[in-house]
Amino acid sequence: MAMRALAAGFAAAVAIAAGAQAEPLQYKLTYPGAPQGLLNARGFVPWAEQVTKESDGALEVKVFAGPSLANYGNVLDRVTNGVAEVGYGIYGPLSSEFPKTLVVTLPFETKTGTEAAHAIWRLYEKGTIASEYSKIRLLAINVFPNVSLHSRSKPINKVEDIKGLKVSAEGRFLSRSLDSLGAAPVPMPVTELYQSLQRGTIDAAAIAFPAIQTFKLDEVSKYHLDVALANDAGMMFMNKDAYAKLPDKAKAAVDRASGLVMVKQLIVAVTEMTDGAREIVKKRPDQVVASLSDAELARWAEKVRPTVEDWTKSTPDGANVLAAFRQEIKNIRAGM
Repeated sequence: MAMRALAAGFAAAVAIAAGAQAEPLQYKLTYPGAPQGLLNARGFVPWAEQVTKESDGALEVKVFAGPSLANYGNVLDRVTNGVAEVGYGIYGPLSSEFPKTLVVTLPFETKTGTEAAHAIWRLYEKGTIASEYSKIRLLAINVFPNVSLHSRSKPINKVEDIKGLKVSAEGRFLSRSLDSLGAAPVPMPVTELYQSLQRGTIDAAAIAFPAIQTFKLDEVSKYHLDVALANDAGMMFMNKDAYAKLPDKAKAAVDRASGLVMVKQLIVAVTEMTDGAREIVKKRPDQVVASLSDAELARWAEKVRPTVEDWTKSTPDGANVLAAFRQEIKNIRAGM
């Protein structure tokens, strides 16, 4: 009887241990944006589902969209401190942490978000900007193309039209560009744009078209200048220790779903967001969307040249990073 009891106890212990081993790790992915946004629906939710499925029961990833776990100002800290294991942030509030990566945001250097995203990812893969990510595991970078101008009361069609206007700006180099154009840049997070336009605290917002729909800025602005004044960019990243402790199957699942695969997935979402938002605004009779002539575009590009020079001088190895970025853009346009 004693032997049987011992054997039964041993079997139970083995079963409990096996059950404990089978329990998946629970990881949180924090996305501070709107749950219904395309980045979430087409990017982060499918990523979480794929990683969960392909980890073969070793890992379960749950997406927390909205500011419940983090906002854009503290998301990097929240992930590095383990509040969430995976996160998404935009570079504007984190610009001091990633100065080399900000090459992708410089004015008039790229024409589309697709070429910009591929070029900056190549710089990361080749090690040109990799040192900036030593504290985290970078999973993907996306680019919101064409930081445009959205004015509440007057059209902006030439350099002279922007002079003296109070324009929102997130990040030092966008502020520098606006200043060079004669505007008065007002540092401001995207979450404050609606109220500030509504109250007249600012005359115009400098932001990419997807934000028009996300933050309903077409309710408080009327005139939209579709211009590549800068790019906004964001990154998907993971706590390094959280990645390190994953079992091999889970690591493999994360790796398969990340990198260039995820960059392309986010490009599709961002392109749809951008094109869709632009077309919706264009079709509204109470909204006006304009673009610059080639001659006027050249004037703007010349005006903001000091922004590029400023970035190059103030960024470690800035000249080489800019040269490498421009070369990647050339390669991409040549089909290389």
